[in-house]
Amino acid sequence: MKKLLVASFLTLLTGLASIAAARCTYKGEMPPIDGQPVQLTILQTSDIHSRLLPYDMDVGRVDQELGLNPAHAPFGGAARMSYVVKREKEKAGRVIHIDNGDPFQGAPIFNFFDGEAEFRCLSEMGTDVMVLGNHEFDRGVWNLSKQLDDFANFPVVASNYLFRDSTFPGVNDLGRLIEPYVVFNLQGLKVGVIGVADYGTTNTIFETGNSYGITPMNPAETTQFYINFLRPQVNVIVVASHIGLTNDEELIEHTSGIDVLLGGHLHIVLHPSKGILDCAYGVDALGAPCTPRTVVLSHGGAFAKYVARLDIVFSQTDPLDPNNWEVVSHEFTLFPIDSTVPEDPVVADMLLDYEWEMGKLLNTDQIISYAPQDVTRFGTSGGDSQLGNLVATAMWLRTGIETDLAFTNTTGIRSNIPAGPVTVETLINVFPFDNTITTMFLTGTEVFELFDYGAYRTAIRGCKTQVQVAGMTMKMRCDTCPDGQFGCVEEIPDGSGGYLREIFVGGERVEPFGVYEIATNDYVAQGGSGYSMLRRNTSQVNSGIPQRDALIDYLRGGAPCIDPVPCTTDADCPEKAACACGGQWMWDEAAATCLDNQECANEAGKFCVLDQCVLDLAALYTSVNAAWIDDVAAAGCGWLNWAAEECAGLACVGVTGGNRCWTGTDCPIDATCTTGVTCCKGPGSTEVQAGSCTCAESCDPVLATGMEDGRIQILTD
Repeated sequence: MKKLLVASFLTLLTGLASIAAARCTYKGEMPPIDGQPVQLTILQTSDIHSRLLPYDMDVGRVDQELGLNPAHAPFGGAARMSYVVKREKEKAGRVIHIDNGDPFQGAPIFNFFDGEAEFRCLSEMGTDVMVLGNHEFDRGVWNLSKQLDDFANFPVVASNYLFRDSTFPGVNDLGRLIEPYVVFNLQGLKVGVIGVADYGTTNTIFETGNSYGITPMNPAETTQFYINFLRPQVNVIVVASHIGLTNDEELIEHTSGIDVLLGGHLHIVLHPSKGILDCAYGVDALGAPCTPRTVVLSHGGAFAKYVARLDIVFSQTDPLDPNNWEVVSHEFTLFPIDSTVPEDPVVADMLLDYEWEMGKLLNTDQIISYAPQDVTRFGTSGGDSQLGNLVATAMWLRTGIETDLAFTNTTGIRSNIPAGPVTVETLINVFPFDNTITTMFLTGTEVFELFDYGAYRTAIRGCKTQVQVAGMTMKMRCDTCPDGQFGCVEEIPDGSGGYLREIFVGGERVEPFGVYEIATNDYVAQGGSGYSMLRRNTSQVNSGIPQRDALIDYLRGGAPCIDPVPCTTDADCPEKAACACGGQWMWDEAAATCLDNQECANEAGKFCVLDQCVLDLAALYTSVNAAWIDDVAAAGCGWLNWAAEECAGLACVGVTGGNRCWTGTDCPIDATCTTGVTCCKGPGSTEVQAGSCTCAESCDPVLATGMEDGRIQILTD
C-alpha cells in the first residue's frame, strides 16, 4: 500500500477523534438479535457516470455473460435502476443501498446541469450512503458543495480526506457536507459504513496549498483508525471504497476488522463476490497484532448497466460479546438494466424536464458521419487502438495545431464509436470531458521522459497502452521480472528509461537535443494522470479547441463509405449498396407496406450508397421522432428516402475517398472489390491497371486513414 501521508497521521488522530462522535446516523428500531443468525442485504450501484437516460451500446462478451442481452437495448437509465432498487428494498428485511461514487461525468446531462440531475436521481431512488468519487470534482469543489447541499438527501463519506474547516472565510463547504463514516441501525443490527475515496487520480489534492482544501491521508491507517473507533459501537463494519480492485485487496490485507468491502472506480463486476483474507502481515496498519479472517469483496459494474445485490448472513461467534459478529455466508445477485426493466415513474417524469432543456440547447441527434463497424478504444494487442489513433490524428492535423506529434491519454476516451450513425451524442460519450488541445515544445530528452512514463503506466495497467499517438511510433517493454515486478528489461537504449525502448517522430529517431512541438489535451498538460513533467513546461499554449470538436471536424472531412457512382437502379450499384434518391420508397396505404421501387428513374442526383447506412439512419429518425407521430410505419417509409439522400453525402469513419481493399477482419463490410472500382495498393490486393485492382479477399472499404495500427508496439520478451 502506498504511503500517502501528506501530514503525519498520528498528529491528526486527536482531531479526528474529536469529530468522530458527531459523525453518526441511526435508523430504525432496535429489536434483540443476540444469539441468532442475521441477514443483511446491501444494494450496490457504482460509477453511473451520468447514464441517467437509456443508451445504446455494443454489448461485449463479458457483459453478455453477466446477463446483458444485445436484443434488449437500450441499456441503463436511472428510472430503471430506481425501479430495481425500490423493488429489492421491498423484498428485503435489513437493507441499505450504497453507491460507490462517480455518478458524475460521462453523458451530456452532466455537461449541461453539473451533477444536479445525478444527485436528484440518487436521492429519489433512496440511496442510503455514497462514497465520494474522483469525478465529483470535475466541475470544481464549489460546484460539488452546491450540488450536495441542494440535491443530495443522503450522506457522502470519505474517511481518508481531511477537509479544512468550512467556517473559515473562503473555504468550501465539503468539510460540513462529507462524513468519514455513517452508522445505521437496521432492525437491531448496527452497521458502520466507512468511506475510502480515490487517491490515485485526483492529483490536485496532493498539491501544496491546493484549492480543494483537502489533506489526503493514508487509506489503510485511516480506515484502521475508524474500524477501531467504531467496533465498540457497531456489529458490522462495511467499507465503501472508490479506489479500484487492486487497492481494495491491499486495503483488506493491511487492515483488520472489515466485514464487507464494496468497491468501485475501475468499472468491473466481481461475479460472484469473493473472499479476501485480512491481516496479511500479522499486524494491522497501525501496528497492532491481528489474526487473519475473511472479508467479503464486491464490485457491481458501471454505467448504469447493473444493480447488484449482496445478501450476507452474520452469526455471533461469542454470545457474550455483542460486537463479535462474523460472516457465515454470502450470495451475490446481479440485475441487468435493459429495456425489459420497468421505469420508476417518479424518476422518469423528473428526467423529462432535463431532456427537454437539453433538446432546446443542443441537438444531440445531429449526425456527423457513419461508421460501418465498431471503432474501438482498445486495441486487440494492447497497443494503439482504432479510435485512439483517430482521435490523436484529429488533434495532430487540426488546422491551427499541426504539430510534430500528438498524444492523448487512453483513459480520456470513454466509449467506443458503435457501428451506425455517429451523432453528437455519440461523440459526447466518447469525450464527456470538455478537454481542449494544448501545444508545447519539448526537447528530445523530455519526449523520452514523457513516453517512458506512458510506458510505465502501461506496464502497471496490464500491458494495455495508456497513450494514443499520431505523428510518431514507439516501442515499449512490458515484461515481468522473476520477482513479479514490471520493467525487467535488457539492452535498453541509453537515455530511453526503463520502459521505453525506442521512439520515432516523422520517421526519424528522436534526438535528445532536438526540439519537438507536441499536442495533447489540457488535462494531461496540467499534470493529469501523473504527467507531472508537463506541468512545469512554460511554452504551453491552450488553443481553446475542444478535442471533441477536432474529432468532429476530422470525421466530417471524410468521404462516403463507397464511391458515389451514378445510378438509375439498385442493379447499377455494387453489392450491399443501393441507388439513393428521394422517391425510391413509397408507402402503400391499402397494403400498409413500404414498397421499394429499386429505381430512381425520375430523380436527379442519384448515387450509390451503402444500404446499411440507409437502414441505420432511418432507424435513428424513427427512434427520435416516434413519440411525436401517429403512424410510425408510414413515416418510417418516408424516412428511408431522407436517409438515402443523406447517406450519399455522409462521411464514412476512417475513409478519405475511394474503395480500399484489405485483408482479414479489418474489412468492415463484405463487398467485393473488383476490377474497375478504385482501390488502394496494399496487403490482399494486386494492381491490375492504373486506378483499379483485384483483391485476395472480399472486403470494402478499410478503416484506414487516421486509424492504422502499429504506432505502438508492446514487447513482452
